[in-house]
Amino acid sequence: MAKVMTIRGEVTGDELGIVDYHEHLCFDAPGWLLREDRDFRLNDVEKSAAELRTWAQAGGKTLIEMSAIDFGRNIHKVKQVVERVPDVHIIVITGFNKPYFCDRWVWETDEAELVKRCIRDIAEGIDGTDMKAGVMKGGSGYNTFNAYDKKLMRIAATVHNETGVPIITHTEAGTMGFEQVDYLASNGVEPRRVCLSHLDRNPDFWEHRRIAETGAYLGYDCPGKVKYGPDELRNNVLKRLIDAGFGKQILLGNDLGRPSYWRSYGGGPGLDFVLTKFIPRLRDEGVSERAIEDMLVHNPCRFLTDGE
Repeated sequence: MAKVMTIRGEVTGDELGIVDYHEHLCFDAPGWLLREDRDFRLNDVEKSAAELRTWAQAGGKTLIEMSAIDFGRNIHKVKQVVERVPDVHIIVITGFNKPYFCDRWVWETDEAELVKRCIRDIAEGIDGTDMKAGVMKGGSGYNTFNAYDKKLMRIAATVHNETGVPIITHTEAGTMGFEQVDYLASNGVEPRRVCLSHLDRNPDFWEHRRIAETGAYLGYDCPGKVKYGPDELRNNVLKRLIDAGFGKQILLGNDLGRPSYWRSYGGGPGLDFVLTKFIPRLRDEGVSERAIEDMLVHNPCRFLTDGE
């Protein structure tokens, strides 16, 4: 079976187990962002490790740490978290989140140089370490697909084409997902190597179906975040997608990028919400065990290993 790169080295697909496809464990948010919103100070190794432990106890095995270069990725702190919870596989990423988070240097740096930096993260290691990225990230803004958005997506496409690592994108409030897939495809990326994050921020079955029809994966990562709408809305779309035959293209996560989402930081719903609350609700609403196992285990394995 094909192997997947984690922070501690390669593992085979059958070792991944239950996967949280989109998460944040510990990062150093840019100073300007913290001045605007202090609820991005997710940087306490002990608290993050304590919460990760509860997720592992709920059955979680592999987590993709999605903190990008422009979002304050700190590979050293992530390593410290991993050392405290060694039974969990952590996959880290390279690339950029969205134009809003990017400092001026991203726009002033030649695209080829940014590509080289990301490839170095994958081939050699991140920030002078031997810890390698296993996923590429790119993203776009809210209902925009302008020159800045396209630069980030082209970087993601080029890095994928040169390294083969899959791409997980940021969609702002679930918008422009179809456009992202179309643009990446025009730059040589097969849709089955792409997963779009945050689509359940925009629980629109018609939109999700046309994305799924391309072959891309759909990321649902807002369960429990009532401020983005009740789970009833995302569940209804999710169940319709399964009934329409797209259940093998859905990935689940939490995307808890704010300390106010973590119980260890005094908030909620907590890192284990998907496993302890959301999945039982799906069962209660009639979603089959086979479909649940696909979303938690088989789909992320297939996405990360390219189906091998």
